[in-house]
Order: sequence, then structure tokens, then C-alpha cells
Amino acid sequence: MARILLIILLLFGSGLTSSQSIKNGIQVLEGDLLNTGHLLRTEKQVFRIPSTVLQEELAYLSGKKIRMLCDVQGEVCSPIRYELEPFESGKTPDWTLKKIPRYVTQGLFSFNPQCTPDGKILFWTALVREGGRSTQKIWASRRDQYGFWMAGEQLPSPLNNRYPSAVISALPGGNELFVFGNFGEEELLDQLKREMTQKSQIATREAANAKEFHIVLTKLENEYKERSEKIQNRAPLYKARKTETGWSLPNPIQFPSFYNWYKKADNPHQQVFGGSALSSSGRTLIYSAQQRKNFGKLDLYVSLQNDSGIFEEGINLGNTLNTGEEEMAPFLGPDDRTLYFSSSGRKEGISIFISRRNGDSWTNWSEPQELSQNLRGVNFFSIPAVGNWAYVSRDGELFMAAIPQNFQPEPVVVIKGKVVDEEGKPLSAFVQYESLFKKKTIGSTISDPNNGEFSIILPYEENYGFYGEKEGYLPVSQNLNLVGKEKEDKEKTVLLVLPKLKKGNQIVMNNLFFAFRSAEFAKESEPELDRLAGILKKTSNLKVLIEGHTDNVGTKAANQKLSLERANSVAVYLKSKHKIEETRISVVGLGPTSPIAENGSEEGRAANRRVVFKILEE
Repeated sequence: MARILLIILLLFGSGLTSSQSIKNGIQVLEGDLLNTGHLLRTEKQVFRIPSTVLQEELAYLSGKKIRMLCDVQGEVCSPIRYELEPFESGKTPDWTLKKIPRYVTQGLFSFNPQCTPDGKILFWTALVREGGRSTQKIWASRRDQYGFWMAGEQLPSPLNNRYPSAVISALPGGNELFVFGNFGEEELLDQLKREMTQKSQIATREAANAKEFHIVLTKLENEYKERSEKIQNRAPLYKARKTETGWSLPNPIQFPSFYNWYKKADNPHQQVFGGSALSSSGRTLIYSAQQRKNFGKLDLYVSLQNDSGIFEEGINLGNTLNTGEEEMAPFLGPDDRTLYFSSSGRKEGISIFISRRNGDSWTNWSEPQELSQNLRGVNFFSIPAVGNWAYVSRDGELFMAAIPQNFQPEPVVVIKGKVVDEEGKPLSAFVQYESLFKKKTIGSTISDPNNGEFSIILPYEENYGFYGEKEGYLPVSQNLNLVGKEKEDKEKTVLLVLPKLKKGNQIVMNNLFFAFRSAEFAKESEPELDRLAGILKKTSNLKVLIEGHTDNVGTKAANQKLSLERANSVAVYLKSKHKIEETRISVVGLGPTSPIAENGSEEGRAANRRVVFKILEE
């Protein structure tokens, strides 16, 4: 072995430089893997890779170009993580498949990859042996600071239990998961059995004769059958959220009209659910099932969540998308307009297809187009909101696939935010975004209780308001108008500082919009005002001051008058529409006397033109 190593070093010796050319310590190296994974040849030198568990995996990749995270000590590179060519930063032929390393999946049969919209966390389903049988478990991996996927881990209870489970969608920010599984059905069925047993015992004691007992028993049997079927046939879909101690127990989504008739051919007692996808707003559900209006074995349906949080009866997406075979594993792009799904009814075998939503309707779709022959046999597909790579599974392995421009979702803006209190401590807050034009809530998320971080995805052609709120704190809002803007993927970082609901604290009403030099506010301002009215109604002893401020353009007298008129407009709206008592709202116009920014720029002047909501008494 030493002789072989010496020969190889001599062969490549002309390309070597001193080991001092690369510093010792953690390094990212790029080069060719040689000699059954024992050597890494970079542009500067050849490194020896010692025998480790990861080196055993690298032995099968000899001859491949690789990017590797190493602990470098002289000429020795101890491997930590790696990725194979093609690298994400380079130009790659369309639909090239890039295998996710074996150390990530631990060699288990893996499928259903679901990446968070920011591309930092990857969830998937793994087949594992448990209690002498195979079952499905949720696994996850995070990207490290260098962009490598870390070793995957099976997620703990309560996301995994003794029943099969899977992640269907990772909502923006990764703080909420939409999961498939069985969480609580057995307990509900056991509770129902106990209830029915108790009722039958009462009937036994109270029935006047055998005939009366038989009538009551028949009613109880029918009731048990109806209620147990309702429990067993409810949508196997749940939402879990991140807490300070881990993931919450998944709660069933409210989808009372859901049912599915599709059964396995070899097991007529087992339902086959074709998967589902949730829009980035969390309020539109596309799912695959067999229902009354099916065209084939498994059809795609859409269900819209109403203002009460209930998903309404599903609507078949029609025969433009559905065939006589199986349409399943839908994935809705971050733009909420581009749908990817697998189909066995259009080509030989299974392949992935794309369709785009026409207009605002959820039932009008373009003719599906196959993504690539290179994806034949792939039956799961997901795309984060950032980057040009999809995540797919085939034959029990996970891959990344380079997406050509014409198959990518439409551009979106990703808001990466953080919610903190006045001292900078992170808060777990409710973050909601709405259409200011339509005065309608579009979606919501929560911020991470450990670091306060959240993400939301905003498609173009809408004027958005978004805000953070938490019990005991004042809500803080911002806005972003994407109507008529040039469409390109963007990221915007925001910080929402929520003051406690106590005397002396205040917020700027950021989503309050006035016409130029006018005290009349636009309709888009009403959601902000209605929200503050809600605080006043909820806390009946709260007294507030509405302060109007202007920039320094114009005379001081005119500005003072305008600022007072604007403060009065807010007060009148709260009193007239929401019936807030006159004595609870005071107003003042301070004109240009209390600037919070320099008036030398338009940005500074815009910041100074503001209305402030200040607590006078709790």
C-alpha cells in the first residue's frame, strides 16, 4: 500500500507545492478524489485522506470531482462533509441530477424530500426497521455555515411515533410543519369505545324489556360506526410548530369534508393517500385522493381555507391535469402559481409534470408539460424559494436537480425577519401578512421562540402589510408594495421590535397612508387602524395619545396644522367606526418639531412624516 501511495505522489508531484500553502484547520477544498478515496488532488497540492467512516463512503467515489470540508493538518485532510460535482455555485446542464451524500441519509431508503423555502433545512421520509417491521419516519438535515448538508437525524417524538409519518410542506421560516401521519386517532377511538360501552351498560340497566334494549343497542351500534368512520377518514394532515423545547404535538387541520376511497390493490383495507401541498400562505391545500368527482384512480383537488380556519370541500382540478391513472405528490411553487406533480397517466411509467395557474382561479391550469426524461421514475419534487435546484427522490435515494429558467416558479420576495422586545430579546410572535388593497389576510406564520426569526414569501402584484403581534405587546407593522415592480427574486431583512403594552410605550403606525399634504387617509390604512381599535376594545381601561408629525418642508404653522388634522383623522375613525369612548383618545399635532431622522433626504423626510400611537394609561 505504501508503495502504491508513493507512486501516486510521484505521478502528481509536479503539481505539488509546500503544505504551508494552505493553512491548517477547518478548510473547504475542491479537487479530484483519487486512489479509492485516499487522496484529494487540489490545484495547490495533494492531500492524504485518513481511514475514517466517511473515507469508506468516499472509496466508492474515486475519480469524481468533489468539494470537501476538511480538518487540514499539513498534508492530511480529515473529511467532515462533502458534496459531489456539479456544485451549486457553477453553471450546470439542465436537469442534471446531483446525489445527496450517503452520510446525510445514513444509507436508508429515503424519499419525499421537502426543503424549507430558505433552503437551509431538508426534511425527508426514511424507511426504518422498528419492532420487526418497516415503517416511515421523518428525518432532517441542516446546512452548515459552508453550505454542506450535515448528517441527517431522525426527528424525536412527537413528530415521529409508532405510525408512519412524513413532512408534506415546510412553511416559510421552517417554524411550522405540515405533516402526514396518525396523531391521536387511536386515543380518540379508544375514548369512543369507552363512551359507547358506558352507554350500552346504562341501556342494559334502564331498558324496560329486551325489545327496547335491542332498539337502543342498534342505535348505539350505528352511532359508533358513523363516529369511528369519521375519525378514521379525517384528513391525515396536521400542523406542528416549533416551541422552546422542540416541536409541538401535531394538531389536525380542520378539513371536515375530506374523504378518500382509494385502496391498495393488494390490501383493500388500507387507504392510499396521494399526498398534498400547502401554499406558502398556508391557506390553500392541493391534495391527491379518490372522491366522487374523480376522473381516474387518484385525482388532484384544491381546498381553500375560510376565515374560520376551516378547509372547505375540495374542488377537482379538472381533466386538464387529471387522467384515468394516478396524479399524485403535488408541490406548489413559492409563487403559489406553479404546480409540479407526478403522473402515471401521460408517459410510460411515472414522471414529473408542470402546470401554471391561469389568472386568480384555482381550477384553470395550463396544459401539463413533462419536466425532463431525466426525471422519469421520480415521484416526489420540491423547490425552495431561493436557488436554482429542486429536491427529488428516485429508487430510495435523494437528489438535487438543476432547474432551467423556463421551468422555475415566478420570482418572489422573501422577507427574512426577526421579532424582539425592546431589550432585543427574541419573541415567539404571530406574524401575519395581508393585502392592503383588499383588506384581506393572506397568510401567517410564527417566529422562532429561541431566536425570534421568521420568513414569509410575497408574490408580486400585491400591496402587502405585515405585522407581528403577541399578547401583552403592541403590534408593529411594515409594508411592501409589489404592484408593477420588476419581477426578480429578492430578499428583504426586517426587524420588528414589539414594545410591551404599558404606560409610556409607543409605536409608529407604519401602514397609515395619507395623500400629499392631506389629512385624508387611504383605504389601505384601515387594517392598521382596525387592529389598534381591537387593542383598545380588549383593554378597556387603556388611554392613548395620537401624535401627528411632519417633515420640515413648508411653514411651521402649516405643518403643525396638518399634523394635528392627521392625528384627528385617526381619532375620529376609532371613535366613529369602533365606538371608542371620547375620553380614551387624546390628540396632538407636533409638526416638524420632533424629527427622528435627518430632513436632508427624501428617506429621512418620509420617516419624519408619521403618526404615533402612545399609551397614556394602562
